[in-house]
Amino acid sequence: MALRGTAAAGLAMVALATLSATASPARAQGRTITVAAHYTADQMRPLEACYREYERLNPGIRIVYQQSAIADFLQTVMTARLGGTSPDIYSVYAQWSGQMTEAGLLDVPPRPILDFIEENYVPSTVEGVRARGQVWGIPAEISTYMLVYNKALLRQAGYDAPPRTWDELREMAGKITRRNAQGNITTAGYAFGPTVANAVHPFFSLMLSQGVSPFQDGARGTNLARPEAEAVLSGMARLFTDGATSNAVQVRDFPSGTVGMAIIANWFKDTLRQGFGDRFADTVGVAPIPTAAADWRTFQYSFSWGVDARSRNKEAAWELLRWLNTPRAAGQRSCTGEMLVRMGGLTGNKADIAASASDLGDDFTRPYVEAIASGHTVAAPNLIRMTEIQQQLRNAIEKAWSGALTPAQALRQADREIAPLLADER
Repeated sequence: MALRGTAAAGLAMVALATLSATASPARAQGRTITVAAHYTADQMRPLEACYREYERLNPGIRIVYQQSAIADFLQTVMTARLGGTSPDIYSVYAQWSGQMTEAGLLDVPPRPILDFIEENYVPSTVEGVRARGQVWGIPAEISTYMLVYNKALLRQAGYDAPPRTWDELREMAGKITRRNAQGNITTAGYAFGPTVANAVHPFFSLMLSQGVSPFQDGARGTNLARPEAEAVLSGMARLFTDGATSNAVQVRDFPSGTVGMAIIANWFKDTLRQGFGDRFADTVGVAPIPTAAADWRTFQYSFSWGVDARSRNKEAAWELLRWLNTPRAAGQRSCTGEMLVRMGGLTGNKADIAASASDLGDDFTRPYVEAIASGHTVAAPNLIRMTEIQQQLRNAIEKAWSGALTPAQALRQADREIAPLLADER
């Protein structure tokens, strides 16, 4: 792995971690730090153990975890702010960060924390937590997209390697597809849907693989009118007209063994592993985004740890976060890294990556890690209206898939509808 040598980066932080974990009488008298995130109790187990250790090292500090489902998380924290019951620390989904900063929810990290982030995290993950020109938190879980394929279905169709271009993918998808007597797809060459992410994020990945960002610099507008965008959406739509996929076929069908290929994020690993069981390693393969471009790119999004702007415990909260994201000793993972690796997630923390070679080195995870470490991943800008922007784009993409609009018409429509949403960025 490209960052294996960065294990030394953790050495310099060990003494700092010990110092940060030492009690300060001015801070440690009856202070409660509340952490809000979407992770389940089982996923949080490694962090909860670290919370108890931190409390032991800092008598008088108590750490309380509040869990909220990701679908409700943003509304929950917005409501808590109105009621004056905001947590001290948030797990922030990058897509929300523009909206949260616009609402004044997040504290600007102090200079030592910003330096810590710049020194200890892969650059693309730092960009992933930037909104309105400012880094707002410490990068945590990251997800990126690669082509996932069913080796057995490719072999049955006569292929011993994944596609390198979209034209090759179309050809393979057509040969993999099977239908029943009623004409319904029983084995699909490719899968999209059903969520915004399953439509928009593969589109972003394919645009980036062509060397074009979905948005112009400074979010002055979109690049949806560019010929590269039309070519990408046309290629996606042809899978529908070819009959290699349909709206009835979804990414969540992949673990059943009835889908040949899909552009999927790394967090889907556990679902695939549960679906394929003992056949997982021999059946599921991961490859770069298929493109004719030699220097391919793909889309990345992330979560970060941020502090509430009105917290009475800002200093203590930032110190806790730095401690949780610093390895306890050289060659070990940080508390956050331990949680993420155990749950099958990825981290942009250089020391955590270096300490996780054996855990992140399986055939499924390694290509994702290498894509991040080698600079092939690109974080989309965290725009104030990003949720609405992605919904408008999804609507346009699905109209092109269904044939209701041509790809060019669909992208022009999306560009018109997104333009006023970008006005808030200026």
